[in-house]
Amino acid sequence: MARSEWDPKLLDKAETGNKTEDIIPATVSLAMAETIISHQISYDTAHVAQGKRATFFKASRYPQIDGSARVTELDEKSIVHWLMLCPQSRQLLLDGLGLSPKAFHQPEVVQPFYAPGQGDVDLIVCEPWLPSQAFALEFKRIKVEIVNAGEDKINKLQNLAEGVYQANKLHDRFGFFQTHLAIIIEVAASEEAKRALPMRGVRSDSTPQLGDTKRTTFRQIIEFPGRNELHSEVGIVFMEIVQPTRISIQKQATVRAWVYRRAESRCQLDSVTNRILEIMK
Repeated sequence: MARSEWDPKLLDKAETGNKTEDIIPATVSLAMAETIISHQISYDTAHVAQGKRATFFKASRYPQIDGSARVTELDEKSIVHWLMLCPQSRQLLLDGLGLSPKAFHQPEVVQPFYAPGQGDVDLIVCEPWLPSQAFALEFKRIKVEIVNAGEDKINKLQNLAEGVYQANKLHDRFGFFQTHLAIIIEVAASEEAKRALPMRGVRSDSTPQLGDTKRTTFRQIIEFPGRNELHSEVGIVFMEIVQPTRISIQKQATVRAWVYRRAESRCQLDSVTNRILEIMK
């Protein structure tokens, strides 16, 4: 399994005032001729005084800390809300699902699908003009901390088996147009000092410090526990959110997204469409 290095020829850079964003297609090749193509956006911010210049994505030998929480400290609900509130990450997710930037999106939906305290749908998205084709996403998160050039700390990987069970249950109970298991990889990469900031994140050649040290971290994420039990009609989406330094992800981050498996579309029940119309009011 090998993740390709960034090719500057593929870089599409847009500078907007005090922010610069890098949109980078990335290719990951797995054994058995399997290829994964992810899309990436890296952004950075800086205060630019009049008549002065600013440098973006500048790596420092010293820790850059602004007192904000580490990305790995954000729980599932918090990171999903951030994902949809951040224009850069929301763009990648909607693009991957084949939806427009104007798509309706609502996280943490309880009623009218569940009674209070009985559960929720982590995220529902659809085109405003197509409530009959709604996407339901079940989210699970894992945490990765880059320790050094070859080792990572990985946590909550085993929890993905529970996500498989919940995604299957969501698929069978309601019959949305499409159902997806969405896996968020929270990556604290401030110790990855030898790489440029936009290139930091889970690498194809590093292994966990503990547990299964024979397989790479990346392969263990792709071949997550319970994957073989996931319903064949349920899609698989990965979102990697990298905090390259100790600066808040509100100011500086890299987000990568790839749809590992497309969900099978179904004819959505009218009862589900009517509930979608209720939450769109």
